[in-house]
Amino acid sequence: MVKVMISNVSVHNNPAKFLSNYTFEIKFECLEQLTQELEFKLVYVGDAKEDKQDQVLDVVVIDAVAPGTYKFVFEAPPPDPKKLPNDSDVDVSVVLLLALYRNQEFARVGYYVFTEYDDPELRENPPVKVDFEKLNRTIAVDEPRVTTFPIVWDEQQSTDQLVFAELTEDEKKIAELNEELEMCHSLENVNCTNETPTETNELAETDELITETNEIITETNELITETNELITETNESTEPKTTDEIITSSEQNITNEPIVSTEPLNTMD
Repeated sequence: MVKVMISNVSVHNNPAKFLSNYTFEIKFECLEQLTQELEFKLVYVGDAKEDKQDQVLDVVVIDAVAPGTYKFVFEAPPPDPKKLPNDSDVDVSVVLLLALYRNQEFARVGYYVFTEYDDPELRENPPVKVDFEKLNRTIAVDEPRVTTFPIVWDEQQSTDQLVFAELTEDEKKIAELNEELEMCHSLENVNCTNETPTETNELAETDELITETNEIITETNELITETNELITETNESTEPKTTDEIITSSEQNITNEPIVSTEPLNTMD
């Protein structure tokens, strides 16, 4: 929202001598309280092709302004002839009235300035070296060029616009989808996001080392398994027989032959 509007500019002492002061009466309206200074600047354009030829004639700074209508007279000195290009001294130039807030230009009023000699003979036959004492200027007050620019008036204003901006339902859905897509993309590229080439090489070397270590561990586990199997087979071959097996083996040697005793029999007396 615009907080300051220039409602009227009046040009005094026009026409005048080239070396006389510029005098503007400026009227403006302040719609809301300003927290910082308001600045008005008068600039003389020495050469339309080069900004380096521009001269800031004067600056007026007004402290924080409350809402209301204001008027003041802005008087500024003429441009320095030593800083003017020779081919535009007696030609058409421009004077600009700039309005700024927080170093941001929000309004500009421009006027064409026509310069010529006050002596008809000098107008017909101008001297090689410009005589500024005999030059007159005329400001084309009937043809001002007014331009306005959008600015951020206060820091709190821009923050509020960001925080409290409301989205439509469609915009909310699109925002949610974009967040999901960004999340998926970040997960897919988690190993390469924000990595420098050096960090990437180090990670690659680390991955290779981990792979080699895992292969060694796998081979070791296989070797342990084979060793355990070999131990198991050895134990089975050397395991002692049980009691039942011994008894069964002994029984296989028993035959059905009769038992013969060699001892004499005891007789009865």
